[in-house]
Amino acid sequence: MKVLIVGGGIGGLALGAALARRDVEADIIERRPAYGDEGAGIVLGPNVMSVMKGLALHEAVVAAGHPVGLARITDASGRVLQQTAYAMPDLPLPATAIHRDCLLRVLRAASPAPRLGVTLSSVERGADGVDVAFSDGTTGRYDVVVGADGIRSAVRSQVCGTEVSSRYSGYTCWRFVVDGHFEDAVVEMWGRGRRVGVVPLGEGKSYVFLTLNAPRRAPPPWTDLAGLRATYAGFADPARSALAALEHMDGVLHNDIEDCSAPRWWRPRVVLLGDAAHAVTPNLGQGAGLAIEDAAALAQLLATMGPSDAALARYEDLRRPRAERIRDRSWTLGKVAQWESGLARRLRDAALVWTPESVARGELEKVVRDMPGVPVG
Repeated sequence: MKVLIVGGGIGGLALGAALARRDVEADIIERRPAYGDEGAGIVLGPNVMSVMKGLALHEAVVAAGHPVGLARITDASGRVLQQTAYAMPDLPLPATAIHRDCLLRVLRAASPAPRLGVTLSSVERGADGVDVAFSDGTTGRYDVVVGADGIRSAVRSQVCGTEVSSRYSGYTCWRFVVDGHFEDAVVEMWGRGRRVGVVPLGEGKSYVFLTLNAPRRAPPPWTDLAGLRATYAGFADPARSALAALEHMDGVLHNDIEDCSAPRWWRPRVVLLGDAAHAVTPNLGQGAGLAIEDAAALAQLLATMGPSDAALARYEDLRRPRAERIRDRSWTLGKVAQWESGLARRLRDAALVWTPESVARGELEKVVRDMPGVPVG
């Protein structure tokens, strides 16, 4: 069996690593001409770390990242609204915060080397395989093609037949990494139509994200670093210290927050993975985790059932309900967190304070334990 993986991001490389462990031949193509500074930070929950253990990559992730034991929501003043422990007794590896660039390096080391600067020119599906032409003039024949090419997937049209539009959340996000640790916990601070998140990474650095209600594709409401800080001046520590540590605007990434759901995930010989199938907003911290879970599940099904319709159908049957639950919960949480009304925010904050820790814990357990079809270590 020979597999083509379109997309050399987290999901595509995780699939490459999972197939390599099963001695399945795979090629990976990636449209970008080179890997550079890849994004900012990410938290891999204990569920994802269990998958990484199954891929024998957990030690490298732990070495490159920073264990986090608590997730904390506060208001802009720093008053704690809700706190939840990440640890799960039967999932022994800790949640780990890591720079995306470090995670990609770990995955690339275990995966076939991607062919960079290459895209698909044509895809012809047949009963016995898929004939593919590439942008560099080469061709290839594969048993299955996997679209792991993100929310604006080119492969998705091969599966769905039409363009699948993304859904804009109503808020946008800036992300960056600064020197310094300002909290041991993952902290998300909720203000009026805006949030600040501070996440401790390894090597004495922290990942920071800023959200703001805004029209789609709106330019930033500032022109310089002083303007950025002024927009979030109402936030106390750790946000205040983290913003003070930002020395320049270079490297600050800006993305509108969107999600997307493909109406179907596969056709014979072609299948979608990660954001190409089910992009989710980042409010539950599970987007990249879902892609890694997909990769582990799909690799196992391909290795045991071959590139058959039955394997691809089983993959979607197993994975779609979880992806849709997380998409819907994440969308709702993000909307609530971005409320602007003073009365609504006071009621929301009071509800969080009075929610028993056992209830919050139960919600987290639903997210991290329910991984149907995913082999773990």
